[in-house]
Amino acid sequence: MKFIFLIFMTTLMAAYGGYLYGKSCAKTQIIEKQVEVIKYVAQKRSKIQAEPNAPRTELLELMRGGFL
Repeated sequence: MKFIFLIFMTTLMAAYGGYLYGKSCAKTQIIEKQVEVIKYVAQKRSKIQAEPNAPRTELLELMRGGFL
C-alpha cells in the first residue's frame, strides 16, 4: 500500500513540476512577443518621422488608423 502511495505522489509531483515549467515558458514567449511589437512600432514611427514634410491630413489619417 505504501508503494502505491509513493508512486502516486511521485507522479503527482512530476505533473505539477511540468505544469510550472510550462507556465514559465509561456510567460517568456509573451514577453518576447511584446518586445517584438515594441520594436516594430518604433521602426514604423521612425520611418514615418524620417519622411520629409508629411501633410497634416496624412498625419491625422495615420494617427486615427493607430500607426502613430
